[in-house]
Amino acid sequence: MIRRGYGLTAASRRRQPYRFSQSPAIYSATRSRAYSDGPNAPTHNVAILGGGVTGLASAYYLTKELPRAKITIYEASDRIGGWLSSTRVPVKDGTILFEAGPRTLRPLGNGVLAARMVQELDLAKDTIFPQRSSPAARNRYIYYPDHLVRMPHPSFGLADNVWSLMTEPIFQTAVWSGLTEVLKDARSEEVQDESVGDFFSRRFSKTMVDRILSAVLHGIYAGDAWQLSAKSLFPSAWRDEATTSSVLMGLLKHRSEGVEVTKREADFLKEMMSFAWDPLLRATLKDTTVFTFKDGLGMLVDRLVRYLFEHGNVEIRTSTPVDRIKLSEDRSTVSVVPKGDAQSEDYTHVISALSPGHLDAVTKHAGSVPLMQPVPSVTVMTVNLYFRTPDLHPPGFGYVIPQATPFENNPERALGVVFDTAYSPGPQDVDLANWQITDSEQLKQARDQGQLINVNDFAWYNMPDRPNMQDQVEKRGTKLTVMLGGHWWNDWPSFPDEKEGLAMARSVVQRHLGITEEPEVWQVNMQKDCIPQYTVGHEQRLKSAHNNIWREYKGRLRVAGNWMAGVGVNDCLRSAYDVAGGLKEGRDGTGLEHIGTTEYVRLKQVRPGKEVKE
Repeated sequence: MIRRGYGLTAASRRRQPYRFSQSPAIYSATRSRAYSDGPNAPTHNVAILGGGVTGLASAYYLTKELPRAKITIYEASDRIGGWLSSTRVPVKDGTILFEAGPRTLRPLGNGVLAARMVQELDLAKDTIFPQRSSPAARNRYIYYPDHLVRMPHPSFGLADNVWSLMTEPIFQTAVWSGLTEVLKDARSEEVQDESVGDFFSRRFSKTMVDRILSAVLHGIYAGDAWQLSAKSLFPSAWRDEATTSSVLMGLLKHRSEGVEVTKREADFLKEMMSFAWDPLLRATLKDTTVFTFKDGLGMLVDRLVRYLFEHGNVEIRTSTPVDRIKLSEDRSTVSVVPKGDAQSEDYTHVISALSPGHLDAVTKHAGSVPLMQPVPSVTVMTVNLYFRTPDLHPPGFGYVIPQATPFENNPERALGVVFDTAYSPGPQDVDLANWQITDSEQLKQARDQGQLINVNDFAWYNMPDRPNMQDQVEKRGTKLTVMLGGHWWNDWPSFPDEKEGLAMARSVVQRHLGITEEPEVWQVNMQKDCIPQYTVGHEQRLKSAHNNIWREYKGRLRVAGNWMAGVGVNDCLRSAYDVAGGLKEGRDGTGLEHIGTTEYVRLKQVRPGKEVKE
């Protein structure tokens, strides 16, 4: 809920154009189209279970790979977009943007798909690109034991980095353990998996895990370093120990001989590099580490839906939970049975973008066995805070909190704090009086090149007359997001309510950042079971799930989502992309067929714009 000191209607606060109250509600892009057995008949009739970003991306890629496919998306709630939720909130001098879930995207790795969507969905002019030189890119902090520690960065200079490594308690044992890692014995071949904590304690030190690595895992997985799987989260380091007996020796080999990746990954990289990139967008992406949109990541959902309505044979059914799915006796179709009085329908294929627990619920029948073992998940509460006073935190993206931080310095069990004003420009940043380029000819040239960098290190694609900024205010204050919970809450009998969550968040920023000011506006977001936990044995569980799904559905059911090989938005896009590609090529599979692959190739270099050589 959003709270402020003056009354406004909920409708004026929310930016959710695709939220429906009907039950069930059907949005269709095919109302004027008639299906027949003629040449324009659909080649595939696909049901997608789940209307989050994975389900929407699955439909998007299907419309590109199989333009004649008929697609139906089933969503249990009255809104689509899943954990992507952007809210524009009125304040005294304008509006500011709150993100309940993810807030930025990275353009590297699987993020190249999100970058492609920026071009394909005509989002480039609505995108904000913090530059590599910006504080948001350079300054990342860890809170230990009672203060913020800025992590070393190449731009800080050797002296600054060495001084920090030598004097900060967080780095105790880090240098020595790094120098001696190559001398340590490799693991036994009998070890099939172990926790991240156990693996890096063996290779480096337990102190490094507790004080540094656990903080990183809090920021990504909200998980426990001593429960998460090293093989699944750090596959390259896990493999390097087996092949070179050392993580550091593996890194050196990658630098000298090329990076070793799965053949599947190499094929993906080649495909992405062959994409017809807009040169201006490509140049802009080259100098950014993250990007976002002027109305938040919710814009990605909005634009995906618009595309599906305009280009695809797509139907979106909200408020339509699925009761069960069942393979026909001749194994040619899958029947989807919604809950309630809605009529069942048959499809050639079903793509599940549900969590493993929800998928098991809809595939269980009398006497049937579960398709997969449970994949645990954690609950995270995010609390958005907006203060009228600017610059209440040091410059940078934010900080995470390691497991080793003393309880008295983190009794709320916070995971970290994001400095939301760091990655999006404010009024002073878009004021032309502050631009580094003042000469009119230089200004024109910079506009033509599509890149214009100001004193606060932001760039915009094809420089618009009014550069994008998320917070539409005369003078912006300080915006933060406090992240609470994760694995810390696994044994809690109940979760904090809105009032308690707000109090906990304010306590965190007061203790860690010295902020005592009353927030002008805030929002508390409880996201239950939002982040899957890849605990020890995760890969084997996925292999087992693949075998079970294939045995029961023979390729008619495919799965996608953040519970497989990455919990971020980019990983959701990748799983959707792979499933759609598999259907187009007619490959047998489940969406999990790549798990545990042993086919590797070595890439000489993989920088964008360069040829990938094996």
